[in-house]
Amino acid sequence: MAVVFKTCGPADALKVADIGRETYRQTFEGLYAPEVMTQYLDRAFAPDVVAGELEQPKSAFWLLEVDDQVAGYLKMNQGDAQTESQEEDGIEIERIYLLKAFQGRGLGRRLFDRAIAFARSSGSHFVWLGVWENNHQAIGFYTSMGFEITGTHDFHMGEVVDTDYIMRLTL
Repeated sequence: MAVVFKTCGPADALKVADIGRETYRQTFEGLYAPEVMTQYLDRAFAPDVVAGELEQPKSAFWLLEVDDQVAGYLKMNQGDAQTESQEEDGIEIERIYLLKAFQGRGLGRRLFDRAIAFARSSGSHFVWLGVWENNHQAIGFYTSMGFEITGTHDFHMGEVVDTDYIMRLTL
């Protein structure tokens, strides 16, 4: 199994939008009304929106390819690119997404390791992320990696307001 991380730039907007849309759909489909899901996917993963995110100098993206197939991606934010106000010495894992067909092969751990290596190389003292309170698999994974729940915030899916846990790992 050949595993490669590719740093993304604006030219990768369509690939990142496609993998983001598909991984999100696979994870949360059936938990929201179809029209709510479609509206969110169209808003969050529109190629022009993703292109703008890729141009943000304080955000970093990597595609994870397995045997030349895009399997997932990672998005991290520093400073004012973070989705929630945090201390300056922290960094956010905004998205760590992996297609279902590639789960169970240790690839989620590889994405996580890439995130931690980037955080350390950037001089960050902690990493944080938001995870839906009912995503027990992800919460279990992050807890096993040393993250602790430190708070909550609202996540809007159309008119539905979910609660995300804020989880933090001190480096």
